[in-house]
Amino acid sequence: MSKIEIGIDGRPARNFVTGSFLKGHIPHNAGKSWDEWLSKEMQQKILERGRKNLRPRMDIGGWNKRAVVCVNETTGEHKYCESAAKAGFVLNLESRNIIACCRGKRKRCGGLRWFYFDSNDWVQFIKQLRNDSIH
Repeated sequence: MSKIEIGIDGRPARNFVTGSFLKGHIPHNAGKSWDEWLSKEMQQKILERGRKNLRPRMDIGGWNKRAVVCVNETTGEHKYCESAAKAGFVLNLESRNIIACCRGKRKRCGGLRWFYFDSNDWVQFIKQLRNDSIH
């Protein structure tokens, strides 16, 4: 059980339900740096937990990147790019949306259809566009 913090006037300093400080009661760490109120071990634990939870997406543009191809449905033109991050930067699009299109979770991003380069889906899509335009 946690202890009840009592203010100078004898009233509780915190809300019992949410744990937030009540009006007029100042937290013990207000205006202080970590070194003044937190041990080095606890600081390291907090930083490690933050690094673990905020991992970069390596499948978008890191060492595990995959080449992508965008296809314009109206003209049938296609462009190659070595990663979704680079394509997103060049075309000012969100790279996660490009990856979602490649995985089949979305249909388009930026008005273009996106495919992984190493799959044959984009080749079949272009052939289908050409067949539809002939007939």
